[in-house]
Amino acid sequence: MYTDPRGGHNRKTVNKDFFKKWSPKMAYVTGLIYADGAVEDVRKSSRTCYTTIASKDKELLVDVCQAMESNHNIYIYKGAIREFPGGKRYLTKSINVLRIGSKSIFQDLLNIGVTPRKSLTLQFPKVPQRFLKYFVRGYFDGDGCVNVSLKKNRLKPVIITIFTCGSEKFLVTLSKIVGKVIDMSTQKINFQSRAFRLRYRMHDSLKLLKFMYKGLNDAPFLKRKYDIYQKYLLTIQN
Repeated sequence: MYTDPRGGHNRKTVNKDFFKKWSPKMAYVTGLIYADGAVEDVRKSSRTCYTTIASKDKELLVDVCQAMESNHNIYIYKGAIREFPGGKRYLTKSINVLRIGSKSIFQDLLNIGVTPRKSLTLQFPKVPQRFLKYFVRGYFDGDGCVNVSLKKNRLKPVIITIFTCGSEKFLVTLSKIVGKVIDMSTQKINFQSRAFRLRYRMHDSLKLLKFMYKGLNDAPFLKRKYDIYQKYLLTIQN
């Protein structure tokens, strides 16, 4: 059991050594943090540092809590109208948030490469190759999607896997490293809707998804995305 040394009836527990050593679960959660997480140093006001992960899928954050041996609460931030640079206003969607206070976890994530306000400066970390599929799966579950559509002049539907990031350099490195491991060509990065996008089509998409879902039960995975992939496999087999 990992407890806050300051005590108190409402102190939460977490494995503070979780990010010290690579493992399937650690690689997955790290990938998810690279996509939909943030770290914050608030020692001046709160004597601690926070790691936050946001997701519209509450069950995914529940799985993260189990992986990290945490009993932290998962909060819902309701949608609101927010103004963005340029004066444009958007209605943001409700989202689930897991927030863990730990100076040790904060420092371990800094050592890996996660930094505050990371969205535009994100760089691909040094992930041991045997844990790469879990890291990529975690990032995919945060800032990736898989789409299936029926194109003209095709008898069977087309599958496309997309990664999104504010840092072009991160996606370029992801494409190079993954392409080398599973023998795919480096993909072109496009800029669309205020973000960079890395797309894999058809055979490359299937190779990538097969790679990501190896060792399926060794680390969390987002079921709704996995189900799209499985349904597509059934479709093309029939």
